[in-house]
Order: sequence, then structure tokens, then C-alpha cells
Amino acid sequence: MPRLWTIPVAVLALLFVVSFAWGLDQSRTRVQMENFLNNEYQRSFYDTLSQVRGLEVLLGKSLAVCGDSEDTRLFAEIYQQALAAQSNLTRLPVEGIAVARTTKFLNQVGDFSSSLLRQSAMGVPVSDEHWNTLRRLQNQAGSLNNELHDIERQMEQNGAHFWEINQLIRASRGAMAASPLNPAQDEFRSINREMEAFPTLIYDGPFSDHLQRQEPRALGGEAVDQERAREIALQAVDRREGVDYQTRVTGTTRGLIPAVRVEVIGRGGGRDDRFTVDVARRGGEVVWFLNSRPPGPEQLSVAEAKERAERYLEERNIKKMRVTYSVRQGDTVTYNFAGAQDGVIMYPDLLKVTVALDNGQVIGREGYGYVMHHHRRDNLEPAVSADQARKKINERVQVTNSRLAVIPTEGGGELLTWEFRGEAAGNVYLIYVNANNGRQEQILQLIDTPEGELTM
Repeated sequence: MPRLWTIPVAVLALLFVVSFAWGLDQSRTRVQMENFLNNEYQRSFYDTLSQVRGLEVLLGKSLAVCGDSEDTRLFAEIYQQALAAQSNLTRLPVEGIAVARTTKFLNQVGDFSSSLLRQSAMGVPVSDEHWNTLRRLQNQAGSLNNELHDIERQMEQNGAHFWEINQLIRASRGAMAASPLNPAQDEFRSINREMEAFPTLIYDGPFSDHLQRQEPRALGGEAVDQERAREIALQAVDRREGVDYQTRVTGTTRGLIPAVRVEVIGRGGGRDDRFTVDVARRGGEVVWFLNSRPPGPEQLSVAEAKERAERYLEERNIKKMRVTYSVRQGDTVTYNFAGAQDGVIMYPDLLKVTVALDNGQVIGREGYGYVMHHHRRDNLEPAVSADQARKKINERVQVTNSRLAVIPTEGGGELLTWEFRGEAAGNVYLIYVNANNGRQEQILQLIDTPEGELTM
């Protein structure tokens, strides 16, 4: 009898093992599928978020267009951005009228911008009625942007998977269920988030890959040896009284501007300084430096720090530089200085100076733009007057200031322009009109933050 039970027991044991293995394999497969779906939905959600942010910014810029070639390019970008946002939105696991109405809103933005694109190509300016519609669409895109950010925040707080996004959207009672031309703004939560990823300071770093091959224009003269590089580094850093500073060469760098790297160490005065300085191997210009010491509690005002930054440049015989913009980060302020020649601002000649607010010491300097572009320009007389250029600006923009400025182009060149600062529909813009042919070249939207003015 015992032998008769042996076979059934063995079979049952085998079935149990097989079932357990099958269940384990199914569980792993399910987890892998969940991870795959979560990653796909996550990518679609963040692509949608990025595109709606961009759509809001582009619609804001459209309020400042004035019947020029810039209009055609801008409306084409709005059309493409709306289509891309719609495409990614439909990939999300969202059911019912919620996504349908939002998709309809994006469709309407795309259709409307396509219509304005055709009118612009025929030279027809934006009418008052169309301008008001653009303004409403920008507000609606902003509301949708806020609601998407609210959903993102809930996902992060709750640790939810992205296939659960439908429940979060229903819980938020928000924009995805809003009507296409008047998304219920009273339902939305107002959050203080940036409207576009990675905003930058005005003309901060106009370098793309092909520009990396340009020759630095401010470098000349003979090669600098290590001893001379140490002397230059010591003179460049902002040394405190009563502190003993020593220098040593730590290496060399290649890349865009080959340099000798020098370390400047100051001991005493209650807090050590440790500067890292890059000195260009040809010509000896200081490319950048940074003091690694953490600033203490704030003792100076932003205005006092600005005076200190200006005095620092004057003491080192770096003249004809004007503060254009600034940004505050913690207990430091970074000032953007642009070159000036014959009263014309040279935005490509960018030099950034960072001041610590505890004692006014300059703890950072970055001069890639200055080293790459600084030189004397010819032909700075505009062929188009400020009044003539002003006529190229949308009449709805209230201009508050104008000046001549040289700006960089995407192709690595430069343009003499009239820079107009103006306001429209509660937004602040910088509008650049070519000072030689009167063509509108660029529109930037300014965002005022506690840290400083940012541009998109």
C-alpha cells in the first residue's frame, strides 16, 4: 500500500512545484509589464507637461507679434506644439469626456494657429478679435498647465503609478474636464511653478555645438607659462585683507578655451578661501574662477553687492561693462555684465560676477562669452531710427524703453538691433528690431521671479 501512494504524492508534489513556478513566472511577467506600462505612461505624461508649458509660452509671445516673418514662425510652432501635446495626451490611460474635452481644446488651438499661419503668410495682420482669442487661449493653456502640475505633485506625494492617473484627474476636479474655451479656472489650484523648464538669464550662453568650433576673439598674444598663470590667477581673485594667499598649478584643460588651472588658497581671517581659476593658455585671459567657501548669513543688500561687483571689474581694468540683469541664489547674487561700445550694449560680450552677501567678496566669475566674443565692432550706426523701428512693433505693446544692442544669432553672427522693452496683456517683453532693415528679429518674454528676471 505505501507504494501505491508514492506515485500520486509525487505527481501532486510535481504539480505543486510546476504551479508555484508558473505563478512566480506570471508574477514576474506582470511586474515587468506594469513597469513597462508605467514608464510609457510616465514618458507620455511628462512630454504632455513639457508641451503644454511650451504652448503657454508661445501663445504669450503671440500677443506681441506685428505682422512680420516672426508671426509665421511663431504660429507654426504653436500648431506643431498643440499637435504634439494632443498626441501624447491620447496615450495616457484617461477615460471619458475628461481627455476628450482637453483634446478638443488642443485641437482648437492647433486649428486657430493654422488659420493665423495662413493669414500671416498672406501678409494679413492679427485682428483685435483674433488677438483677444489668443489671449484667452493663453490663459486656458496656463490653467491646464497648473492642473497638470497639480497632478504631478499628487503623483509624487502619493507614490502612485502612472496607470492610476485617471483616478487622480477625477479627484482633482480640474482642467481635463474643463470646457474647451473656458476651462473652469475657479476649480484650479494656483501653484508657483516655472512655466518652462530651464529658463536662463538674458543671452546666457548662445553657444550651440557648431559654435564650439569658433576661435575666441578676445585672445591674443603669446602663450602663458605656469608661473605667469599663477600671477594672473592671484590678481584675478578677490582677496581679503589679512589673509595669506598661496597659488599652485593643478593641471591644464582642453576644450573650447585651453587653459592652465590654478588653485589659490587663502588661510586666515576666520574662514579659508579656496579658488579654482582657469587662465587661458594663449593671451592669459581669466576664463572663470570659483571660490568653494559657503557664504555666511546675509549682511549686504543687493544694491551694495552690485556696487561691489562694479568696483571689482574697475579695479582689474575691465572697463565699459554695464550690468544688464541679475539673479539671486541663496546668499549670493550673480550679475550679468555686457560690453558697451559707443553707447551700444554688446550682449555677446557676457561676463558674470557672483558676489557673496555676507561680506561682499566676489566668489565667482565666468567669462566664456567675453573671451569668445569681445572685440571692437565697426558700423554701429543704425540705418533705421528708433521711431521707424517702433512702428514695427504691435500697437498693443506699450513700449517703456528702447536702446541699441548687438545680439548674437543662432548661426554665430551678430546683429545691430533696437531693443524695445514693453508690456502687453500683463506680460513683459523684449522685442528686437533689426537696426539696418527694420525687420523684427526676436521676441523674448520676461518672467519676474524673487531670484531675478528670467527670459523665455
